[in-house]
Amino acid sequence: MPPAPPSIRRRLIGVLFAGTGLARTGFIATITVGSLIAEDLLGSASLAGLPAATATIGVAIGTAPIAALMARRGRRAGISAGMSLAAGGALIAAAAIGLDSFALFVAGMFAFGFGNAGDRLSRYAAADVSPAQQRSFAISLVVWAGTIGAVLGPLLLEPTERLAEEFGLAGLAGPVLLGAAAAAAGATIAFFGLRPDPLSFVDEATDDAQPLAGSIRSLLRLPAVRYAIAALVVGQVVMVLIMTMTPVYIRRAGDGLGIVGLVIGAHTLGMFAVSPLTGWFSDRFGRLPVMVAGQIVLVVSALMAATASGEDTLLLVVALFLLGLGWNFGFVAGSAYLTEHAPTPQRVQLQGVADAMVWTSGAAASLSSGFLLEAWGFAVLSFVGAALVAIPVIVLYHYRKAILTARSVRAPN
Repeated sequence: MPPAPPSIRRRLIGVLFAGTGLARTGFIATITVGSLIAEDLLGSASLAGLPAATATIGVAIGTAPIAALMARRGRRAGISAGMSLAAGGALIAAAAIGLDSFALFVAGMFAFGFGNAGDRLSRYAAADVSPAQQRSFAISLVVWAGTIGAVLGPLLLEPTERLAEEFGLAGLAGPVLLGAAAAAAGATIAFFGLRPDPLSFVDEATDDAQPLAGSIRSLLRLPAVRYAIAALVVGQVVMVLIMTMTPVYIRRAGDGLGIVGLVIGAHTLGMFAVSPLTGWFSDRFGRLPVMVAGQIVLVVSALMAATASGEDTLLLVVALFLLGLGWNFGFVAGSAYLTEHAPTPQRVQLQGVADAMVWTSGAAASLSSGFLLEAWGFAVLSFVGAALVAIPVIVLYHYRKAILTARSVRAPN
């Protein structure tokens, strides 16, 4: 099929933007209170990171089957089915709070994360309908939709808490129910709006120069693919490691959901708000420089967080904003960099494998964050995050000749 006409491309990206904006609003609200709900149910912060970790494990495990569904039935089927499952998972998690069941809450968060894999893969649908020289910007527009969640998710924590209490429910069930409603709305938008399916517009002509590798395993040996995955994985790990325990760190200092919402709101704003600019720079100057810049920002943000006390709201706001910004640079540029080095026949499968690795590593970071906080404190946790950034730097140095050669061949127009 020929490339998508501009009018159809704009409409499909608009649908992806709207669905992602809703889904991220509910996801951010739900994940933010997950550690607080766990601490309330268990009376300890040791496993406070488990709900977020379980949700991220759900995303990781859900990525491969949802990507396979997309490869067979299209992006529309994968996104809408996934978000429908996410809505059901959030309802289970909300019910578990009332039943005082930590195990059921974790199970609901797993299903919630599993379904959200569909939303996470939606950024690649924007690349499907875009020419090669505009893929970073197209991906960035869908990532930018997360700005809606960055602003509304934290701002709706207290209103949804009060609304839940008015209906006789546990206050923290309110943000989780918001997650269910937002996921259901995202599924509906994708089901009715993604017509024709974005995968039908994949431009195979732009991939003629790419080697048709025989398997995903052989693709994973390519230096550019290894660096892209290393950058995506480490960016996710560092971001999750610090962000997950920040609400607990703040509440232990004596502040409430209002301050938690402010700090996490700044963080998610950094994650999403500058995405179009990130995409433009990535298309204009190359994906590689933007990825490296993101790794530098991650180190700076982690070191700032390590020096902040739980009551130092301003420093935490700045540190968490930069943490989100560094993640954004790596996520937008890294996603486009991975896509341009994936042959068309294996593209969706490679994207699914890469995302599974990203979310699995993020889950490990979320789960370990509570133990690190309890054992050594927030400062050490943040220093660990800064140290992890050495991994993609080492990969880039090791494969520098092959990666720079690939970059010169694939430099954006």
